[in-house]
Amino acid sequence: MGNSVHYPTPIPIGRLLADIHRLQAARLDQMMEQIGLYRGQAMLLLRLAEQDGLTHSELSAGLRISPAAASKVIKRLEQQGYLQRRSDPLDNRISRIYLMEEGQAVIDQIYAVFQGFNQLITSDFSEPEREDLRALLGRIYANLKQNQPKPASEQTCLDRQTRPK
Repeated sequence: MGNSVHYPTPIPIGRLLADIHRLQAARLDQMMEQIGLYRGQAMLLLRLAEQDGLTHSELSAGLRISPAAASKVIKRLEQQGYLQRRSDPLDNRISRIYLMEEGQAVIDQIYAVFQGFNQLITSDFSEPEREDLRALLGRIYANLKQNQPKPASEQTCLDRQTRPK
């Protein structure tokens, strides 16, 4: 019979969300490869497009990644000419990260990948079904965030009131 796992019917929602998350990550990685980026690099570039000139620690907190991981992504994107570090004009001890022309140029491609991904995952949904799904997922999100402190490491685009195009 093999090693297949048998879940109760219906599949628990938490399990389904976890499986969707894994598939989403894999598919987005494939799609980002087409524009020469990793998903984490794209997210960092989008964060800077939203608010250019952030510090290293602001980026790592906003993206919910470790400072070491942020350093690695920043260094790689800097080598590719997408961004540059500059000293803070008011405090030379602080370094701020800015998008370069190359980084600005790739932002539209990143948005296009996310738009294509969103079309892919809801390709057979009607508009009312998409709205229902947004509402239901919004309620799940609210349930998980309810009565929780909001450290910067847990803030998402919903907390910042921005949404990818």
